[in-house]
Parts: sequence; C-alpha cells; structure tokens
Amino acid sequence: MVEITNLKSSFKKLGMGAQFIQQAERLGVHTLGDIMKANLPALKQNKEFTYSWYIDVLNLLKKHNLLRKFQERQWS
Repeated sequence: MVEITNLKSSFKKLGMGAQFIQQAERLGVHTLGDIMKANLPALKQNKEFTYSWYIDVLNLLKKHNLLRKFQERQWS
C-alpha cells in the first residue's frame, strides 16, 4: 500500500531529476497525486508532453506500486 505522503511528495523529494521536474511543472503536475488524478488524453494534448517523459512517469509509478491503479483509472 502506498503511503499518502508519497502522493503528496514533490518529485524532487522522490528523487526525480531537474529536467523531469521542469517538464512536469510545465504540464501542471507537481506530485504523484497530481499524476494519479490527471486526465491522460488531455495531458497528451499539451504541447509540453513527450513520451520519454511519460516513460519516466510510468517507471516512477511502478517504483511506488501505483502503476496498476493508474492504468485502471485511465481505462475506467
């Protein structure tokens, strides 16, 4: 089970690099919780979205045992 604090932790605190953090900020996401609530189709329409950044997101979600929950929310 994921701790609530992880959902509210900044990407910097979670060990993400500056480039990832800057791109996330341009996309309007600042925490794992923001990603979990994000509307993926809308996020993909943002000119700042890249699939390389998205792969990093998926890896981060997997590291924190959130990937399956994220995928389920996107398909529901």
